[in-house]
Amino acid sequence: MMKQVSRFFNTIAVWQVSICSWGMVVTGIVMTIIILIQIFFRFVIYKPVPWSEEAARYLMIWMGMLGSVIALRKGRHIGVTALVDILPKKVSFIVGIFVRISMAGLLGIITYYGFNLALFNYSQLSAAMEIPMMIPYMAIPVGSVMMIIDLMAELLNEFWPVSPHGQARLITRSPDLQTDYSG
Repeated sequence: MMKQVSRFFNTIAVWQVSICSWGMVVTGIVMTIIILIQIFFRFVIYKPVPWSEEAARYLMIWMGMLGSVIALRKGRHIGVTALVDILPKKVSFIVGIFVRISMAGLLGIITYYGFNLALFNYSQLSAAMEIPMMIPYMAIPVGSVMMIIDLMAELLNEFWPVSPHGQARLITRSPDLQTDYSG
């Protein structure tokens, strides 16, 4: 039963990283086009597009949160492993479990307050594009929930392994970190 739950969370985590990757490609292309349009209109036609900077800013926020999900899954967030490197393997395993649970708790708090902030700003419109401010603010709880799902997949995979390759690598000893440039 728990192995099926572990497989389910791992499948969702791998699936959402794929969605985030494509989302970053699309938002990056759209943001680049918007900025090029802004440059053309500002410096060639001398009539700036008023909504372009705002749109690029909101796309950048979404890219940051989508990128955070991918970075968590691939173990690319900044981490200090000096303590974990000197601990025995069994103790570092327990520390890794504690770190994942703590991160999920913190992300739960960020999700709660981020969602409340997005709801609070639902009726406020952005200055140039006049879209609900809920749209840029929702990047925070959406990204946080996705990272919680990834952490759950990682935790479950520690006890009921289903995938040796698709899991996040949060607690990595330094030699592994130095030699793993593949992903």
